[in-house]
Amino acid sequence: MERRDFLNNVGQATAFLCAGRLLASCSKSDDNPGPGPGGGSGGSAKLTANLNSELAAVGSSKINGNTIVVRTAAGNTASSFVALSLVCTHEQCIVNYDAADNDFKCPCHGSQYSITGAVNQGPAAAALTKYTVSINNNVLTVT
Repeated sequence: MERRDFLNNVGQATAFLCAGRLLASCSKSDDNPGPGPGGGSGGSAKLTANLNSELAAVGSSKINGNTIVVRTAAGNTASSFVALSLVCTHEQCIVNYDAADNDFKCPCHGSQYSITGAVNQGPAAAALTKYTVSINNNVLTVT
């Protein structure tokens, strides 16, 4: 086999594999599991937490994907938590929660957000996306 034929065959095989993976990623099957027990949100939960064992202290947090929930006050009511997207509204970098300062900082361009997601320092001009928190039978659900 000549070098040109070999490289052509390798290129075609690579293109075939990439196309297969691309099509598989576009399938309509839902590989994401639904919420944990008691979530009750019809499978659209971004995050769930069992308050009997998680998020006990003010300032504690839990992350799932690009969603974070932070306990901001005592008590197991929805108002004791804030749930936000971790995606910076400036250039879509992932922000970091700083428990010591009780805020969020973007490592890419220096934007800073309050615990409620409001912009404290630019260049970001828009607040972090806020999600709904609900609690049912000591299970917190973010939607």
